[in-house]
Amino acid sequence: MTDITNTLGIDIGSTTVKIVILDQERHILFSDYKRHFARIQETLADLLDEASEKLGDLQLRPVITGSGGLTLAQNISIPFVQEVIAVSSALQFQAPQTDVAIELGGEDAKIIYFENGN
Repeated sequence: MTDITNTLGIDIGSTTVKIVILDQERHILFSDYKRHFARIQETLADLLDEASEKLGDLQLRPVITGSGGLTLAQNISIPFVQEVIAVSSALQFQAPQTDVAIELGGEDAKIIYFENGN
């Protein structure tokens, strides 16, 4: 079995689709976003094609977040992480000194408070 060390993060929001591909050290290999105009699957396919053109064929471990991501995650059987959990986890790793984060989306905003890095 091949060890998959690259991660594909997909964030499907109310207005945009965002993707990021990280290597095993969590360095960004590719990231981009596009407005989806209610064409979520087509927009995601376009972004994945762009990543493939830039990086070539990679084996990826995918995960989805965002308000529009749960149904897609269930339909294609990949993990879903609720967006506040995704933001909190990323900040704890990337910026552990963070006290407060504001996540602005197309439909709502969230404020996340941290105490002692949690």
